[in-house]
Amino acid sequence: MPEQKGTRSLERAFQLLRLLAAAGARGASPAELAQACDCSRPTLYRLLQALRRQGCVRPAPTRGRYQLGYELFALGVHAGNASGLRERARPALLRLAQRFGDSFFLLVADGSQVLCLDMLAGEQPVQSYSGTVGGRIPMGVGQASQVLLAQMSRAEATRILRHNQAVLRLDYGLDSEMIAASLASVRRLGFASGLPDRRLPGYTGLAVPIVDAAGELLGAFSCALARPRMSETRRQALAQAMQLEAAALARPAPDRRSGFGG
Repeated sequence: MPEQKGTRSLERAFQLLRLLAAAGARGASPAELAQACDCSRPTLYRLLQALRRQGCVRPAPTRGRYQLGYELFALGVHAGNASGLRERARPALLRLAQRFGDSFFLLVADGSQVLCLDMLAGEQPVQSYSGTVGGRIPMGVGQASQVLLAQMSRAEATRILRHNQAVLRLDYGLDSEMIAASLASVRRLGFASGLPDRRLPGYTGLAVPIVDAAGELLGAFSCALARPRMSETRRQALAQAMQLEAAALARPAPDRRSGFGG
């Protein structure tokens, strides 16, 4: 079937892009890519050449290896950011990082995953689930997942947690039913502190939702810090400051066209 063959090629192309993203600046060799995506060498080279023509793949500095192309950067500037959320949130992340010295993140829901749209590292070194801008984690992992799920309908949150149930349990040691049971408390408090897991047991954090005046969920602010740094006083201060920033971000920007110059 031509349609099925085309869909399969598209899926493999995206798989190659993800593999190259994971390989980083060093890039990946055709042998490594062929093994990881389970496709023949001729198929692999056809896909790589097509992606090169579109600017999505380019040769790496090391001969015979490939890395992501600049076209993906150009697309990424606009992807998922039609409202300018990332640019509007950057000053808030900067203020929070400067005040508390911790790392702060802007995250959005993307299907059954959470995507890191932006981040600012604080003075204290920290590990995080998403790792870097563009990083993804399964919905259910971390405090941002909790606040995002808590803003969804119960049916939608249940569907997502069931979809991620196996990876949550096997990779993170998290119980999807326990996560679901925590959502009522998150809605009541207006923030989440996350549930302990076996992937990053030495770290904790706090997250608040960003919801606009119409009730639309825009995303979440989250912070990450070493667990000993999270006192109750700090938790309350973080929650208050992040909620104020989220509320300010959710307000529509003033229409400067209606003003007069001074």
